[in-house]
Amino acid sequence: MRLDKMIGNSGLDTRKNIKKNAKKGAILVNGEVVKDTATQVDPEVDEVYYMGHFVDYFENIYVMMNKPAGFLSATEDKDPTVIDLLDDFYKVIDLSIAGRLDKDTTGLLLLSTDGKFIHKVTSPNSNIEKTYLVECRDKIDESLIDLFKEGVYIKEDDYTARSAKLEILEEKKAIVKVTEGKFHLVKRLFSNCCNKVEKLKRIAIGDLSLDEHLAEGEYRELSDDEISLLME
Repeated sequence: MRLDKMIGNSGLDTRKNIKKNAKKGAILVNGEVVKDTATQVDPEVDEVYYMGHFVDYFENIYVMMNKPAGFLSATEDKDPTVIDLLDDFYKVIDLSIAGRLDKDTTGLLLLSTDGKFIHKVTSPNSNIEKTYLVECRDKIDESLIDLFKEGVYIKEDDYTARSAKLEILEEKKAIVKVTEGKFHLVKRLFSNCCNKVEKLKRIAIGDLSLDEHLAEGEYRELSDDEISLLME
């Protein structure tokens, strides 16, 4: 694997800092200075030190978070991000976000060091359903069930959204399932049908449901069985 990935997964520093410090001779591989962080190493064979610390490699990390409103789904920003909710150990790991949520949207957010996992979850080609609980301003017309299934025309972007599933729970509350992650998609599905989303919460990605025991802002690592729900 790449040298910067091995060090990043150890929690010693961010990839950005690792690359910068490598140029200053901060990395030793088998006793020799290596300045190219793209160098391939074998964690089972090669002895790596970063800024005097032995790099104890571990496998990829997969985190489920119950995202609260008011936090950006980003790793860096001037405004509060979901990374700010993490303990220090997770803050220095090179985590990426699998399927971003709007600042005011709550619910299931996945973070991981595994690039293949991130791609699998976010790629439209994977056809993984994202399930949302929606509360609207106005009564949800039953005609939208068929319209969502056919594909709603998004006039501001001049495209027709993929087929989506709509299940009306109450007069103004519904479950929506989509397989694409375009910007503000669920909100736009309703706004282009003359309604407005007041509250939005992601409750599942594929067969992986948000842990009901996680309060907003809390998180935990996924089990092997939960990871396999999305990787098979």
